[in-house]
Amino acid sequence: MKIIFDLNSNLRLIPNQITAVRFFAVPVIWVCAFHGQLIWVGIGLMISLISDLLDGAVARKLNQTSEFGSKFDSLADQFLQLSSLIWVLMLMPEIFSENLFISLLAIIIYITSLLVGLMKFKRVADLHLYLSKFGGLFLYIFLIHAFIFGKYSLFLFIIAGVLFILSSTETLILQLTMPRVDSNIGSILFRYIEDDHPIRYWLSRLP
Repeated sequence: MKIIFDLNSNLRLIPNQITAVRFFAVPVIWVCAFHGQLIWVGIGLMISLISDLLDGAVARKLNQTSEFGSKFDSLADQFLQLSSLIWVLMLMPEIFSENLFISLLAIIIYITSLLVGLMKFKRVADLHLYLSKFGGLFLYIFLIHAFIFGKYSLFLFIIAGVLFILSSTETLILQLTMPRVDSNIGSILFRYIEDDHPIRYWLSRLP
């Protein structure tokens, strides 16, 4: 009962409600995927992108940041990313077959990173890295474009694939070297630059 009460109380916060839109959109998108409705899959991903862009920004604006919100956001992201991989295999397998090396490398590093986090920290590690935000944004753009237009852009695939590989690699390295999850670490670069460095300032202004 306490878990249900905590869930209900946390979902009363607007940022967590926005994250919930993304989380509960996934089963709906699954239905569209099973029926081969590529355009609706794309629209569902577009709604998820808006949710992903808004929840953190709204949390900071309303001063409603929380440990639950951080974990829920990461859980929703992983739920959506894993589902997206399967949707691509189901609906547009040529994306993988025509770009096998990048696809396999991205999947292997991503799954390894996810498993390391689960085994070491017993949960999805909510690191919220800036590189992951960039990678996630371009992955959204690539997938939305591919599903809505029914064909993929090689240019967008390469950008999204490379950023995804780099962000998954950064996540993996941090998880292997960190004694505990630090959801505010931002970037592996922050280990080597001063607190007042301009890079820290500009990255901190990102949504």
